[in-house]
Parts: sequence; C-alpha cells; structure tokens
Amino acid sequence: MARYPVPKSIQDIAERALKQNLELPISQRAAYKDDKGKRVAGTGMRTARRLMSGSVDEDQIILMSAWFARHGKSPKEAQARRDKTSKASIAWRLWGSNAGRSWANQMKKKFDRD
Repeated sequence: MARYPVPKSIQDIAERALKQNLELPISQRAAYKDDKGKRVAGTGMRTARRLMSGSVDEDQIILMSAWFARHGKSPKEAQARRDKTSKASIAWRLWGSNAGRSWANQMKKKFDRD
C-alpha cells in the first residue's frame, strides 16, 4: 500500500504530545485503555508514533479523518481540550491536532476523487 508523507508540523505536534503523555503517571495518560486490568497504549499512542515516523498509509489517514469527525463534533470534548493538560487535549494532539484534522480530511477527499 502506498505511503504518504506527514507534514513536519504534524510530526512535531504528535511528538510533543507523546512526550507530554508519557511524562504523566499511567493513570492520567490519554489514549490508554484497560486490557484485563492493565493500562495499555491505545490507538492514539500508535497514531502518534506513526505520524512521527514521517509517513502513513491510506488506512491510517482514513482512520484519522473518522476519529476527528467523531471527536471534533463533541462540545464537551471541545471544552475539555481548552485545558492543555487534559486527556482530551493530549489525545487531540496525539492525532495531530487541528493541522492533522485538516490534512487527513484533505487527503481523504483526494482519495475519494481518485
């Protein structure tokens, strides 16, 4: 499957969010889920690492577009994102923040046209 370059600004956003998240106690981290009583990294952490790698495939971009569509519409989450230390804010940035949303949606439109 083809890979697409991730803009450097989005790579940087994901990297800073990942670093901030990992500095927190595991109970306070964003993008972690419970797996049989153990907290493990979820899709947000994997997405940040993929973005940081510098390129992603079409499936990842489609996943990002869907994630932003779901989480971007929630007024409650938008309010929570105003606190830069909140899980919602960190999670949003793990996925590339507003720049990631714009890029993913632009790329998805390109895929849909092609």
